[in-house]
Amino acid sequence: MTYPSTLTRRLTGRIAYRAPDGSEVGHEQFDLSSHEGGHILRALCVLDDVALLRDVSLSMDRDWRPCDGYCRLVREGREDAALWFAVEADAVWVEGRIAGATMPSQIIPTHRPLGYLGVHPLQGDALIVQLRGTEQPGVFMPVEAITNSISPNGDEAVGACPVCINVAYIGTCDINVLAGDFAARHYQLRWRDDWPTADLWVRQEDCLFLVMRWSQVPTTYELAAFTEEVFP
Repeated sequence: MTYPSTLTRRLTGRIAYRAPDGSEVGHEQFDLSSHEGGHILRALCVLDDVALLRDVSLSMDRDWRPCDGYCRLVREGREDAALWFAVEADAVWVEGRIAGATMPSQIIPTHRPLGYLGVHPLQGDALIVQLRGTEQPGVFMPVEAITNSISPNGDEAVGACPVCINVAYIGTCDINVLAGDFAARHYQLRWRDDWPTADLWVRQEDCLFLVMRWSQVPTTYELAAFTEEVFP
């Protein structure tokens, strides 16, 4: 007997982390699956240049708003931190371990459903465009979020932290990456006022990550390969 797929769509891919000389210093494998009730992102980020692994799972509703999330950090072969987030209508509950010790439970009031949960995979960064949209090009609009770390690699001062991410839609363009040629939407992201903005390109028709360039770090992040399935 053949059963209909529980999934409606699935994107899998590999993002290359590239040094200025073009050499690869890490990569991200991601799986972004959609079902009738929402979306699930799973990602493994391998940062060879800093001996860091990031293991992420994120569940979202139909409108791409987070329901729950998990992020594990492994540094030089040892678990450094693991945080689990449960998103309620007016608060986010956080449990976890840091440096081998169980952290006190946290409850962070949000007063409204949380828009975005930042746990640092690049395909996760790209999800924020679903909330920003394309209205008012060039204007930075705030997206209220909670992150596990406000640091470039997401591995410093780990713990649940509210943050306001300012996002601007810049426009459309054609772009070439390792995975091929794409029609793209261009966005700019500002995580902190004292950081430069990051440039992010996603596929024009959805939120597939294509490339990110950010002068805060020397690394360029670029989609190297992807597969796509649509289920009847």
